[in-house]
Amino acid sequence: MNRYELELPVAELDLPLCVSSGQVFRWERLPSGAWLGVDGDAWYRVETGVCAHDRAVRPKVERPLDALRVCVESNRPPDRFRSLFRLEASLPEVERAILDRGPELATFVRALPGLRVLRPSDPSEVLFSFLCTPNNNLERITRMVAALAEYGEPIAELHGRVAHRFPDAARIAAIPESELRAKGFGYRGRSIPNVARQLLRMPEDWLAGLSKLPYVEAHSKLCGLDGVGPKLADCVCLFGLGFLEAAPVDTHLWQAACRLYFPHLRGKSLTESRYREVGGFLRARFGPLTGWAHQYLFYDNLLRTRRRPQ
Repeated sequence: MNRYELELPVAELDLPLCVSSGQVFRWERLPSGAWLGVDGDAWYRVETGVCAHDRAVRPKVERPLDALRVCVESNRPPDRFRSLFRLEASLPEVERAILDRGPELATFVRALPGLRVLRPSDPSEVLFSFLCTPNNNLERITRMVAALAEYGEPIAELHGRVAHRFPDAARIAAIPESELRAKGFGYRGRSIPNVARQLLRMPEDWLAGLSKLPYVEAHSKLCGLDGVGPKLADCVCLFGLGFLEAAPVDTHLWQAACRLYFPHLRGKSLTESRYREVGGFLRARFGPLTGWAHQYLFYDNLLRTRRRPQ
């Protein structure tokens, strides 16, 4: 096990916000306040602020008010954690660059400090996780992704929980549709194993290899998979393949885009042509920062939806 500490400016990272904002689905908060997460073959237990071993064995250390201490236990070294959270990028610089291109996002950026676009390590895990998302909510998606993960190889037992590496396509292809339907997957009980069988017919590392293609070509090839439409393909492009020009246009992004940029389309349905129009507009406006801008718009609208009276 590796144990390491990172000290960052507070403005650089809000870990709970990042892992609960619809980008990844395998993180949970422990009763202690620490976060437990799995990404590919890596598990993480993370505390921010004053860490448990500080409270137990160290005297209080005065730190600058703008310093964030991130204490990590993991089976992988610090560079994997840094990569997952894209800590090589200065978030204040990213925010400034977004606002230079789109000053209308100022309220969104101020409302969600510390929000980053994550970089999960396994595109296959990203694909099958997002296959759980259509017509769904975060709570149910998280349960479904956890159920799929249990088919994978155990990599650790942590705080009474078994952490699994996400199953590969061969294992998912072998899951009977009836078994997934019994676990609450509905029609996804058919599409998820079907996509796995499609991947097995592709050349080895076909999915990861899409990252070497131009974004438009990679997106088109993903749309050839069973049940993968433009939005899901964009999720895989953004979070699984590293295409930061991708803009997954779901209900939340559509509503936000209509409020900000397309008021004449408010109340209209999201058609294929409108999907292309919104994505193209955001790419023209934000360029390589499109994925970052998307995350602010998406999550702000999701929070607005949660606050509406039911």
